[in-house]
Amino acid sequence: MSQRGEGASRTESLRVTPEAFEALLRQLSPDRERAGELYEAIRHKLVRLFEWRGCTSPEDLADVTFNRVARRLEEGVELRAPDPYGYFCGVAHLVYKEVLRKAAREHSALARGDWPPPAAEEDEPSDARLECLRRCLAKLPPDQRDLVLRYHHGNSDQGENNIRNRQQLAREAGIPMNALRIRVHRVRRKLETCVHACLSR
Repeated sequence: MSQRGEGASRTESLRVTPEAFEALLRQLSPDRERAGELYEAIRHKLVRLFEWRGCTSPEDLADVTFNRVARRLEEGVELRAPDPYGYFCGVAHLVYKEVLRKAAREHSALARGDWPPPAAEEDEPSDARLECLRRCLAKLPPDQRDLVLRYHHGNSDQGENNIRNRQQLAREAGIPMNALRIRVHRVRRKLETCVHACLSR
């Protein structure tokens, strides 16, 4: 946050060959059953890691992490540490940094009223995109519009303030933080779909 992968897309999570996946399992353990157990244990830790860091799609990002590791192993990298989780955690950190970069662009875009955010090389949002965003925001039910705008209120470098703001939103809605992330993600997807459809016209 696909989620449109929050910087690492769902489509990316599908770009792994059977050979790469087999290489991953072999390096986890020569015993297939044990390899499967390690796979599930590491994936669970990665999901919890992304959840702890406040990511909207922790399971998608865990899959992206696994598939990047699988591709590296297919290219000849070896897991030499007794506990392979450390290597996965390092890759997950890189994925998370991408999430932060995309989040920074999204915060900036929402603050300007430009959604979805322009590509990194674009300096200014187009008038068409801005107009589409305004129209699509106006079509949202008031509670959904208020939710997505309040959730993204603030600057990307104000981590603690943003967390407190979202915790307050969750308390007001009477739901856990994870449920709040899911709810916001659904509204964002609806908004993105509307904006893309508007631009295509």
